[in-house]
Amino acid sequence: MKSTNIYVIHGYTSSNQAEWFPWLKEQFKNNPVKIHIPNMPDSDNPHLESWLKHLRKNVLDIDENTIFIGHSLGCVTALRYVLEKNIKIKGAILVSGFINENPMEKQTEGLQEFVDGPLDIERIKSLVQSRIVITAKDDDIVPTKATQKLAQELDANLMILSSGKHFIARDGYIDFPVLLNEIQNLINA
Repeated sequence: MKSTNIYVIHGYTSSNQAEWFPWLKEQFKNNPVKIHIPNMPDSDNPHLESWLKHLRKNVLDIDENTIFIGHSLGCVTALRYVLEKNIKIKGAILVSGFINENPMEKQTEGLQEFVDGPLDIERIKSLVQSRIVITAKDDDIVPTKATQKLAQELDANLMILSSGKHFIARDGYIDFPVLLNEIQNLINA
């Protein structure tokens, strides 16, 4: 069996060394599963095309065993990339994500680019075999309703945690056992 590649796409103002990303990478250290966490360019002032260009250079080994994990702005980025590549993948786990409109207080021209233009939802559903969305009732950056809408549009399994806010280090999220469990379930599915 071919090994699983997991690509984690971080969000706005984050990096591959922030939040729970280093912890997650450590969980698969001695494992045939490979975790790749590209450090997205200009995360303080992101633009869709530069993020997609970065993924084109750094996310190369995609097949039916691939899993994408998106966090916040990384969710819509991952979905747009999967559509662009047009390759069937094993699954996507989208954490505190949104679709079609930016629900955050922060509004910039660059952030708007990620949600401009509709996503081909039916094609996403045909390309991404398993879709899981995770949110928290107390998310103070991306409202829970926005993430619920993402799950509804994608016909995804939705997990609403009672707490966790935006699942970032400031909220105490330097590890993420709930996510790890979902990844392991998906790998073994």
